[in-house]
Amino acid sequence: MTAGGNIRQIKQNVWKWDVGGKRYSLKKYDSVQQARKVRRIHDELQNIGFPHILPIIGSADERAVIQPWLDRARPADYSTREGRERTLSVLSLLHETSGHVSWESTGVLYRYPLIAKWEDRLEKFRSQKKKLVQLMGSQHYGAIVYHSEQALRTIRKTYDPEEHCTLLHGDVVHHNFLKGPDGKYVMIDFDLACIGPSGTETALWIHRVLSHVDFNLDYLCGEQPGLASLSASSFNLLLYPNELLREWLYLLSLDDDKQKIMKVKLDRFTDKAMSAWIPLCYQVSKRANH
Repeated sequence: MTAGGNIRQIKQNVWKWDVGGKRYSLKKYDSVQQARKVRRIHDELQNIGFPHILPIIGSADERAVIQPWLDRARPADYSTREGRERTLSVLSLLHETSGHVSWESTGVLYRYPLIAKWEDRLEKFRSQKKKLVQLMGSQHYGAIVYHSEQALRTIRKTYDPEEHCTLLHGDVVHHNFLKGPDGKYVMIDFDLACIGPSGTETALWIHRVLSHVDFNLDYLCGEQPGLASLSASSFNLLLYPNELLREWLYLLSLDDDKQKIMKVKLDRFTDKAMSAWIPLCYQVSKRANH
């Protein structure tokens, strides 16, 4: 670990480092290759003047990535129009960097395996049927599996992994967009970055924000006009109940006390999502077939 100053662990592999009157985030990766990937992405983005990242500071430890600590920063708020507009704008700018950087040629990024990943997630969900039915009931379990299977059939027919291929952040959860005290947004944690269709990651962002607009895709597209340009194959990705599958599988990984706490919130989320899913599928089909 880095010598000098005051170091406080805040996550399993992240420390807050105070030294010389300045604060830094120090993240240590399991492999040199992953740290090199993150550094290479930041180098390329800095070289083209991409404004929505924090700089990386040199380190003698090849597995460490050190960045300035962003004081008084807050995660993006997907429940607000401003939070959705600003994060979608930053994400779109990231995807547009393919006009300046040949990301595939960097040799550090793999291609995003969307269909394989979602098939695997559904298989894990099925393998936990007994536990999940006890937790959520057979009706919700059956509906989630049914919609997942139907979505995958459509996605296999329409998905184009080469469409508008660019750098993808890989994890567009709200806390990977930080809003600084000056109102500027930055993206952090490029650990899962890869290459793939820009529309794929935009669809994954929509998955994240849909619950904040009552799963009303028409409303969201009216609020964010840029979404109208998404391809049919990207819109079809919204048919897959990705958030439900992931969150229920995550719940199973928790201890009993944490499960009880999360289940209360997840039950509400599931009830809301399932009651809105058929109208959502109709809205998707209108746009995908337009």
